[in-house]
Amino acid sequence: MNSPRRRAREMALKALYQAEMVKTANEEALDQVLSSTLYQPVFEALARDFLKNTSNQKILSGGVEDFVPDFSDSLSAFPHRVAEDLTTQVKEILDRHFSGLTRMQQSDEELQDFYKKALDKQKKNFPIEEFARELVNCFSENHAKIDEVIEKTAQNWSIDRMAALDRCILRIAICELFHFKDIPANATINEAIELAKKYSAERSYEFVNGILDRICKENKLFKLETPAVRPKTIKSNQDIETS
Repeated sequence: MNSPRRRAREMALKALYQAEMVKTANEEALDQVLSSTLYQPVFEALARDFLKNTSNQKILSGGVEDFVPDFSDSLSAFPHRVAEDLTTQVKEILDRHFSGLTRMQQSDEELQDFYKKALDKQKKNFPIEEFARELVNCFSENHAKIDEVIEKTAQNWSIDRMAALDRCILRIAICELFHFKDIPANATINEAIELAKKYSAERSYEFVNGILDRICKENKLFKLETPAVRPKTIKSNQDIETS
């Protein structure tokens, strides 16, 4: 199973690639990726499971089919909410489809369990969202310097001639190498290689590995120690294009 950091790198990669393809802001692209790829499937599955297991007749006789898309779309649109906001929003959605449901005492235990599950699902994804945002923000703030490092190291390759996915993978990795000192350089390179193998062309990982290895050697960045815990931690080209 993918670790939270690996999933976060994938979210950041999809966001930078999407931003480059459709010419939008990196942070806006990341919001869209987090919503559609990370949160929406989770909340949709939760809503369907809730309807499948409920015994409450008010729910079973209400607007069941409209509830699922409204629930998943609403909660995934602004995923990083505090607990009180999320619970309030869940109650509002429930009452919108099943009028007065949250005020019925006999449904209280079932609903409390539903609120808890929604919060648990949200909290489980917080570390992924947070690290993805750190990576994307880091690149946005250091865009020019990072691209300068890539062009200087690639020598015979201008950054515009590189495959878009390879370029985005390198940008994320260089953010980690220079701005995330608790992550060992060898771990960053290995993760970049895995991203290239999964999402880019057949031999792109060799190109990515060569560039990053040279950057590390020239800047003496190799570190082999076990990474410290960060204080706030948390398929193909077609997969990215359709995110």
